[in-house]
Amino acid sequence: MMNFKNPDSTDLHFFKREYQPKFLDNGDVDISHLLHVFQNLAGDHVEALGLGEDFKKENQFFYVVMRMKGYFLSSLNKEEKYTIITYPMQASGIQMYRYGYILNKDDEPVFYLSTLWILMDSVNRRIKSTKVFRNKLAEVLPDIDGVEPLTEETLENFSIDEYDFKYVKDYQVIPEDIDSNGHLNNTIYLKMSQPLLGDVKVKTFEIDFEKECFLDEKIALSLARENDSYIIRGDKEDHSLSFKIKINA
Repeated sequence: MMNFKNPDSTDLHFFKREYQPKFLDNGDVDISHLLHVFQNLAGDHVEALGLGEDFKKENQFFYVVMRMKGYFLSSLNKEEKYTIITYPMQASGIQMYRYGYILNKDDEPVFYLSTLWILMDSVNRRIKSTKVFRNKLAEVLPDIDGVEPLTEETLENFSIDEYDFKYVKDYQVIPEDIDSNGHLNNTIYLKMSQPLLGDVKVKTFEIDFEKECFLDEKIALSLARENDSYIIRGDKEDHSLSFKIKINA
């Protein structure tokens, strides 16, 4: 595992900015807001690397996150301002990792996030090779292959077959939930799910994004519990699985 360093602002391998956390009524960190900040920071980073909107249009693709996992290493405070940092790894054949972490005022890590992405063809919405991404990233950052992963852990699809789920409520996708890719923004899955836990304080969370959701779709949310683990699934109206989240308290 690499060091959680506070990189120099001129090092284009990393992107960072100040982060002021938001909190839910139960005092827990608003994870949807945290992911929104991370998403915007990552978006600004790919633009700075020349991998943003113009590059995507030219090469007929958009970025889609498939899995993510976050760990709170310590509690965050309302009065404190933090630094959020993100950086990418070089891509493999069809996928790529991007990491994020949060440092407190003493440059100590309080949270880290691993995310797994693919490129999706913007016309037929099928997975594309990452070749154009790999070539461009190597051009901008010639030493990108030497960048270390934040963690050796890989993000694997986790099973939920063994859990006994109980339906909780429906969630209707509204226009504000839709991102520039035309589907439900990845930050909304925690927005609809975290409140289902009541007063539970999240220590870790893991998300698998299974199937896209679109405007006006209705998602059935169901919850299961095993000891300190809470599992949430979202099913589309055709009964196909849209997403699954595992949260440890």
